Amino acid sequence: MRGLRAAEGCFPRKVCQEETLASRKPTLFADDWPVSRFVSGVILSFMKILALIVGLLLSSRVLAAAPSVADLNGEWVIAEAQNAGEYLTDDQLGPIEQTWKDGTYSFRFGDVKARGTLKLNPAASPATMDIHEDEGLNAGRDILAIYEKSARGVRVCYALGGGARPTEFKSTSANGWFLADLKRKPGTEPASGASRPLNVLLITGGCCHEYARQAITLSEGISKRVNARFTVVQDAGADGTKHRISVYEKENWSNGYDLVLHNECYADEKDPEWLERIVKPHRAGLPAVVIHCAMHCYRAPTPEWFKFVGVTSHRHGSHFDYVMTNVKAEHPIMAGMPTSWRTPKEELYHIEKCEPTAIPLATGWSHETKRGEVNSWVNTYGSGKVFGTTIGHYDETMRQEWYLDMVSRGVLWAAGKLGDDGKPIAGYGPVK
Repeated sequence: MRGLRAAEGCFPRKVCQEETLASRKPTLFADDWPVSRFVSGVILSFMKILALIVGLLLSSRVLAAAPSVADLNGEWVIAEAQNAGEYLTDDQLGPIEQTWKDGTYSFRFGDVKARGTLKLNPAASPATMDIHEDEGLNAGRDILAIYEKSARGVRVCYALGGGARPTEFKSTSANGWFLADLKRKPGTEPASGASRPLNVLLITGGCCHEYARQAITLSEGISKRVNARFTVVQDAGADGTKHRISVYEKENWSNGYDLVLHNECYADEKDPEWLERIVKPHRAGLPAVVIHCAMHCYRAPTPEWFKFVGVTSHRHGSHFDYVMTNVKAEHPIMAGMPTSWRTPKEELYHIEKCEPTAIPLATGWSHETKRGEVNSWVNTYGSGKVFGTTIGHYDETMRQEWYLDMVSRGVLWAAGKLGDDGKPIAGYGPVK
């Protein structure tokens, strides 16, 4: 299934499959190597370059954000570097040829060559990395490092002589860390239309719905329309109305993702502190898409969840097909949608309130409430953009072309990748 992977111990069984860091003692250089100062000499310079390059290649993945590594494939060069607080000159850095390819690295500096593998944990704060050299001057050695995106490309800080992982992006004579700023090799930058995929975290699970099947329908259907990669979180056995989803246990659970798609259903998880943990990154600007029973989640004593999703709903009607009405045809999410159409048998939610920050896009007619119930909308929550729809009780509905078209445009709109004409901006349409 393109664009779909299991992670966070979640889908389809509770086994964490995201990248984790092995517990190793990192000693890239010999134990008596004086990392507290810059060492002259060609060979030692090569060795430091090697460590730098490994850091480069590994750190480059931060640009892609978990879980993708494909974005970082290519050639990289060193823009600037410090060892134990001392800047390296261009002559010391030298003409380095280096390549990143799907979790492996290789480089050449004159006659010196090396290759190896690496592992990242972009969900950590700061993001962490393990580097292991398979062939070269430091074959068999490991190093711990941290990395982040920089204005040039990526920045990495690591302990060349072993010891604890760096805790900040700073190289001094006291800590002996190696800090490098890296950029793509001139002439190898991605083409203007070649953008990295949106990294989407799909959180799902709870009672009353076909969540495992829906995860496949949503991730595959959206990936056919949007340049996106999915990480799916579904905790095994958590099919009731009260459960704390494992991914939210992490302090910085949303790090590395461009958008979160909430398709969970845990109405009886009511702790306000737990709720704040979930909505905080969205309020700070993390885009979101909320689907169906997500509107009935986290009924804490505060209305914060409803402010986030954009509407308040506590109940739904019986199951029947109903007529949809496009009430905001000029909105790019609704581009190409008909004026009205009929859904398959569905579950129409009763909307008690729309937030002042929400804009209705479509309604569904209820013969029970005798009104058009808002069932698709956009919302602004703090600095974050949210697309929401209560449509999607049945997988049959989610498999409808119009449904996947609308939700895909909702993903793009929330992430800032949808043009005013309702089409993806360059690089974010379907991948050929």
